[in-house]
Amino acid sequence: MKTIFEKQPLGYLLILFLAVISCNKNNKETPPDYTKSKIETTKGNFHIEFLNRITDEEVENGQNGFKELELNAEPGITLDYYDFEKIVNIDKKKYAKFFFLLDNNKFLNLGLAMSDNENLDYENDILYVQSGGRFVLKSGEFENQKKEFDAFKSVLVDTVSKNDPCDMILYKVDDINNYLKVTKAIEGFTGYKILSLQFDYIRFKDFTRKDGTKIDYLRNRESRVSFAVKTNFDKGTTRASLPNDIVDFYYDAGDLKP
Repeated sequence: MKTIFEKQPLGYLLILFLAVISCNKNNKETPPDYTKSKIETTKGNFHIEFLNRITDEEVENGQNGFKELELNAEPGITLDYYDFEKIVNIDKKKYAKFFFLLDNNKFLNLGLAMSDNENLDYENDILYVQSGGRFVLKSGEFENQKKEFDAFKSVLVDTVSKNDPCDMILYKVDDINNYLKVTKAIEGFTGYKILSLQFDYIRFKDFTRKDGTKIDYLRNRESRVSFAVKTNFDKGTTRASLPNDIVDFYYDAGDLKP
């Protein structure tokens, strides 16, 4: 997904945030819906392409669904923000492909393959394994842990949808960088300090929202496992404020393959 944030300077991003706020204040319109890929007011006179998101309610439901699997796993991982930014950009690849792994202690882990194609290629992809909040270059360990998870995941196949957990979670590097630009813009405008990236494991299951609307996931997501991404900030020093739904939002759960 190409966004308006791509290749834009920090100051420009801040102007967009201010425009979102001032547009709603001046015109007293219904707040824009940030859950979609675009921000627009009810009168249609304000239109910005924005990042894909996943709502807090979906994340909460997904976290509960993940717990029900009773895996030997943490509810998610916390990553070094700037190390992650370096890893996804250092090799100048088009795609960041995430895979669930099973380590030597049969504990769920996460692997990363940087690549110019959408398929896993052990010979040409640059393979990392998550360790201590960082992705560490370990191609042999990645392959072994991937095989362990592939042998294990059959027990996680949903009896209704017949979907297995997930083979690969695909992101375009450009989309990741767009997300990181937004979080840095938030930091620059508010004075908050970026602390870390948070990957919360979720399992997609149909559910009914508190407002009564039903969330019915597409076939390729129902009962599958992924993660939602969030940036953690230290809000001790505040220069200016932004609405919580701009600061504390979960970025989408990627493109689940196959």
